This record gives sequence, C-alpha cells and structure tokens, in this order.
Amino acid sequence: MSEPPIDLIASFMDDYFAESEEHIASVRRCLLLLEPVLDGADPPAAAVEELFRSFHSLKGISAMVELREAERLAHEMETCLGAMRDQRFVLTGSAFDALVEGTNLVDRVIAARRNGGPIP
Repeated sequence: MSEPPIDLIASFMDDYFAESEEHIASVRRCLLLLEPVLDGADPPAAAVEELFRSFHSLKGISAMVELREAERLAHEMETCLGAMRDQRFVLTGSAFDALVEGTNLVDRVIAARRNGGPIP
C-alpha cells in the first residue's frame, strides 16, 4: 500500500488545527464562566459539561494525528472535569489556575506541532 499524498496529510492537519482552535476557544469561554464561582458556589453545569466535551474531543483528535502530548494533557483535563461534573471535586482558586495552565499548555503543544517546533 502506498503512502497517502502529502496534500492529503496537510489538509488533514489543517482540519486538525482548525478544530483544535475551536475547542480551545470554547474552553476559554467556559473558563470565564467558572472564574466567578471559585471556592464554594457550584460551577454552572453546562459550562463544566462543555469543558469536559471539548477536552474529550481534543484528546480524540490529538490521538488521530498522534500528538501524544496534547492527547495526554487533554485526558488529564477531562479526568479533572469529570470529577468536577460528578461533584467529587471542588473548584478552588488553585484548581482553576491549573485548568488555565493546562489549557495554555495544550494550546502551546498544538502550536508547536503546527509550527514544526519542539513540543513543550
């Protein structure tokens, strides 16, 4: 079996990067909704669910392009959000900061792949 044409691979990667950008934008919008409810109030269930789904999707599409670092990070974020969704985890200020840092790191990993640079 021959290798797929380079144009097909480039097109697939372009689709990956576009979809990743959409998920990261969604994550950032949802994080803005969570920030006001740190340390006590229940976070909006819809925002937590959307965050969970976005990281689940990022995990899956990163696995498809074999970007293991983004896949693993998204998996860890998904696990944390699943615990929050199931009320086994309280959103504290430090947990929120970790979610923001994790989001930024996923974004940097994807950007590094896009630019052909070293993966952070």
